[in-house]
Amino acid sequence: MDPLPKLSPRPACLEDLVSVLKIEGLSHPLPWSRAGFEKELTIAWSRFLVLTDDETDSRIFGYIVYWIQTEGVSLLNITVAPEWRGMGLSRMLMQLMIQETIREDIPRILLEVRASNQTAISLYESCGFKKTHERKNFYADGESAWVMESRTEGIETPIQ
Repeated sequence: MDPLPKLSPRPACLEDLVSVLKIEGLSHPLPWSRAGFEKELTIAWSRFLVLTDDETDSRIFGYIVYWIQTEGVSLLNITVAPEWRGMGLSRMLMQLMIQETIREDIPRILLEVRASNQTAISLYESCGFKKTHERKNFYADGESAWVMESRTEGIETPIQ
């Protein structure tokens, strides 16, 4: 594998969807559709960011989709390409969302995560999220989800 290049986030665009869909398909048992990602590009309160290499700004290493509303932020999707996992890219994307939440003075962030996805649960817990309750049969394949929440009151600087 090549060394990790310098990366930067930017808003996603239609041209990114081929790469995003490839990563999505390799990463999730029930991947989002192209139409789902396209819709996020049109919603005013949706943030759909991709993490790209600074040299070409065309190679996508990961992405995050979240809704930012006054009562709370909802994390909808965060995914890193399989070959780049374990290098802190998910944490980098989470920090972007947390920073915007704090900057906008929004009180909390919510997310659902597959009960079996211990890697993601560990990441979220390390970012200050706590399990609040379980949603039985949440996913179309019958798997349950943990609802996790992070309160942003009193946080002056995001986690590192």
